[in-house]
Amino acid sequence: MVGPSITAADRERFLIQLKAGFALLVGGSMALVTLWGGADLLMVVGIGIGATIVGGILAEFTVPDSIAETPFDDNRERGPKPGTRTKRRRAREDDDSEEQPARTDGDGR
Repeated sequence: MVGPSITAADRERFLIQLKAGFALLVGGSMALVTLWGGADLLMVVGIGIGATIVGGILAEFTVPDSIAETPFDDNRERGPKPGTRTKRRRAREDDDSEEQPARTDGDGR
């Protein structure tokens, strides 16, 4: 079976970059709104930094850490694999058919 092509370290790095990008998007958009509102440059910078911090907090709540997890490293039993129930049913049907002889109509069919 083929495993994941992305390592756990790559997944963690992607998660950090995603959260940082989210925070910068929120901070940048609030700075632009403040700039278009006609505020002073110092206020635009302050609002941009404050909104980036708020965006980082929002990213922690919005983006789950489970994105970086992979099911391939986990050895826990997660129930039967797909098709297991059908295989069991077919095996039972095969066992039942061996126990009962086939009916014939007397002409060998």
